[in-house]
Amino acid sequence: MSKAALRTDADFEAFYERHWKYVYRLCYTYMQSEADAEDCTEDVFVKVLTGEFAFEDGTHERKWLTVAAINLCKDRLKSYGRRNIDSLDVEDAPEIAAPVQEDYSYVREAVMALPPKLKDVIWLYYFDGYSTDEIAAMLGRPPSTVRNQMRDARNLLGKMLD
Repeated sequence: MSKAALRTDADFEAFYERHWKYVYRLCYTYMQSEADAEDCTEDVFVKVLTGEFAFEDGTHERKWLTVAAINLCKDRLKSYGRRNIDSLDVEDAPEIAAPVQEDYSYVREAVMALPPKLKDVIWLYYFDGYSTDEIAAMLGRPPSTVRNQMRDARNLLGKMLD
């Protein structure tokens, strides 16, 4: 989708409707606050609306939104002085979170307790379904680093969940 395709209000509204839940959920996992997640989500879409972006397809849109949301949230967390995030209270998660048939909230809590670099790769791989090569490209890391971080995160999660 090119920039020209988002020039009308209807086009941007359709783009927003396709992606806002995903961006909000991603921002909520970082910010751990509905208000902060809403602010970050809004800022991501303002960047799209005011920027000169040319998206190749739906996959490119989603990847760009993922990177933009992660970077924005990390910047906000740095500026808020909230470097040490203890854990996410999954019980307070907004209703738009993906429905879970069984209660695996303890796994999500363990993932959220991981160091940021490990949390990023685990989240993008398991929750968003990206490959390690795609994650490497999105985060600007070598694929071998992403695979090593996946291994380290799995080992740490194994210890945390035992």
